[in-house]
Amino acid sequence: MRALATESKQKMVKTRAQSIKRMSVVDALCIRSQISVKSTRYCKTVSKHLAKLQLAESGKNSSLVVCPAMGKTMKLYSMDARRCKLSLLSTIDPSQRSPEEFMYMISSYNGIICCVNMIYDEDVENKFCDLQIWICNPCTRETLLLPQGTPSFEFEPSIGVAYGSDVSDYRVFRIFCTGKIIPEERGPAEGYYFQEGRYFTKYSHVLAYECEVYSSSTGSWKNIGPVPCVPMSCGLRPFRRTGHIFVDGKVYWLVSLDGPGKILSVDLEGRFEVINLPAYPDGLREEEKITEASHLVNLKGSLGLLVIHPDNMDLWVWKHDGQKYSWDIELSDDVPIKNDELIIAVTAFDNKIICVNDTHWRVYDMETKKWKRRRGPRTGFCNPAMFPFTESVLPCNGGVKQ
Repeated sequence: MRALATESKQKMVKTRAQSIKRMSVVDALCIRSQISVKSTRYCKTVSKHLAKLQLAESGKNSSLVVCPAMGKTMKLYSMDARRCKLSLLSTIDPSQRSPEEFMYMISSYNGIICCVNMIYDEDVENKFCDLQIWICNPCTRETLLLPQGTPSFEFEPSIGVAYGSDVSDYRVFRIFCTGKIIPEERGPAEGYYFQEGRYFTKYSHVLAYECEVYSSSTGSWKNIGPVPCVPMSCGLRPFRRTGHIFVDGKVYWLVSLDGPGKILSVDLEGRFEVINLPAYPDGLREEEKITEASHLVNLKGSLGLLVIHPDNMDLWVWKHDGQKYSWDIELSDDVPIKNDELIIAVTAFDNKIICVNDTHWRVYDMETKKWKRRRGPRTGFCNPAMFPFTESVLPCNGGVKQ
């Protein structure tokens, strides 16, 4: 009897094993991908296959992640671009954050966001400044403080975040001032000096700027050398040189809006390139050319430039014709934005361009070519940030288990 029982048990085990074997690996992973993001919050490791499947599933219902105002704690909301209604997504307030300094969101990709805040230093004579850089997952509430980079001399570092083809790979580019003088170059005239009976022009010196990159695969910074130019300072942001977009393997920053205007880009290998802004015909008034209300946007996977004029807007796209890249105008249309209305944030999502002023959303549908105006939060907007967002279980350190 014991032998028969043992044989029967072995057959049951074998039958179960065969049943499990018949279930494909993809089927098993699809079942696992239905697990909610919140339920994986306390998982120490995540399968790369699970992460990809979960992203694909969440991508069907992607939305926007919005931080309407900077505060002592960062409150993030998800928003449907059609209704412009905010729903609390997460509150981020890491204990390692510099005291009395607010966090600001500068990028979002695959459910991972990057935030920065100033490093508080009581030494007012210290001429070096820096930012704390955070990688955060709002859904799992995980935060990762990156190691401090090279101190920057009297220059707030410029930050740009790139993402590799692997879901777990990201790189943070950081442009800083070394404080070293470039002897063979001279800056603009800043006055005169008298010597040996003659007046001479006094020129300012030119300081050297370099870039370093943090890789999620190494967990450390690497200097990649000098940069051809420096991203421009934008007064609409609390951290003025953090405005950038990531498109098709490259990070882009605005450098200058003065004719012809320039954009700085860097690819995942650390190769820099300078691009001229689109050229408008001669004879136009200044407000009909590149204006201060010009914003880089990710337009369905292509580099776009939104130029808002007093009565209309132009949307340019950086396209490749098979031989070279050039600017093509995608559309021109009227805008209901008043002359005294300041647009403080812009993003593109699906077929919509979303603009924010102090109190309202302005949403433009590129298919219907119609504008909608929606009331913002009761408290209004203060240094807002918004980006396309997909819920994710990806860890902040990029350490997805194979």
